[in-house]
Amino acid sequence: MFKVLLKTALFFFLIQISYGSTYTLDKILRSAAKNSTLDKALEQQSLALEAKNRANTASDPMALFGEGSRANPIIGKSGNEYVVGVSKKILLGNIRDQEQKMARLSNQAHLLEEEKNILNFKNGLKNIYHQHCLNRQNFKSFDQNYQAFKKLYRKKQKAYKYQEISKTELMQLEIEMNSLYAELQEIKMQKNISKQNLFMLSKVPYTDSARLSCKDMFPIRTHVKLGSTFQLSSEAYEKRIQNTQETLNRYSHEVDSIDLSAQYTNELDVDKYTIGFSLPLNFTSEKSEEERAAAMYKNSSISYKHEQDMTEKRSLLLQMRSQLKGKALMVKTLMNNYRNYQKNLLPLIQKSYDLGETSVIEYLLNRQRSYQLRQDIYATKKAYYHTLFKLYTISEKKDNK
Repeated sequence: MFKVLLKTALFFFLIQISYGSTYTLDKILRSAAKNSTLDKALEQQSLALEAKNRANTASDPMALFGEGSRANPIIGKSGNEYVVGVSKKILLGNIRDQEQKMARLSNQAHLLEEEKNILNFKNGLKNIYHQHCLNRQNFKSFDQNYQAFKKLYRKKQKAYKYQEISKTELMQLEIEMNSLYAELQEIKMQKNISKQNLFMLSKVPYTDSARLSCKDMFPIRTHVKLGSTFQLSSEAYEKRIQNTQETLNRYSHEVDSIDLSAQYTNELDVDKYTIGFSLPLNFTSEKSEEERAAAMYKNSSISYKHEQDMTEKRSLLLQMRSQLKGKALMVKTLMNNYRNYQKNLLPLIQKSYDLGETSVIEYLLNRQRSYQLRQDIYATKKAYYHTLFKLYTISEKKDNK
């Protein structure tokens, strides 16, 4: 019993080695997220912007000032006099916090817009995954047809040997077989390139034995649920609006800072200590008023621009939905035509050719029609998935399974 279990375990172990690792779409995306330079670059950009914000809003350094002079009084001794002191500008209340918040909101809006590049990259990986799976299906199907045609050619070689068919007919079959082989190699190359490209972009170690599952492909549907759309754009818009509102609050203070100073004066016969302050009176200047006006204009500009962007995006989304539905319906139609052709017409043509009722040219033309129908199906499926993941990118949907 133990020997049987050991042999069974060894058998499955060898099978696993022979087939190598199998990667699902989820594994591909996790590897890409873990090793993505786009995510790392965005993280570092976020840290850089926050550090720059703290630098820009840090308190001004204390200033050291001094002055020296030579005194020659009419009465008394001559001598040197000097003044040294320090001064510093201090922001009052929560001015510094408000300025930091203004910059932070602006930075957050910018980073949200940058997230669209990451979303586009991830959807691009999903598209490549599906393109490879279709290439693999196409190769397998085409190879089966090629092997069947190759078998037919060998059968006709024997028929030619016994002078049952002409040399011309055999040559025509040979030309078609060579043409099918060339097309098969091209499909194989496309399959391998799409696989290598996917592994390279997702930072998954590439080996010839590594396989992609392809059991988790998104189904082809005429209607795709998107739920909430344009999430990143809406969040970025809200951050920009909050920035203008915070700017209005920032410049609503009548007094926002004070300059303090302290100095020591050494005169010939007197030592003096002086403390002073300087208080800017904002109401005597139009700066705060103009800053508030600028914030209000900016608020209106952001709102109008966002409204226009959303109108254009909704229009584009509607077009993409329509295109996706059209491609899904086309796939369904082509598959029905192909099944009918394979089930009903092609067997009759094959039988007619075997009985000598149909010429080799007619036979080859009908087989070519079958090949073309199948290629049309794969091409339309590829176009469907390309449109689907472009739709997901445009809609800014983060989770789209």
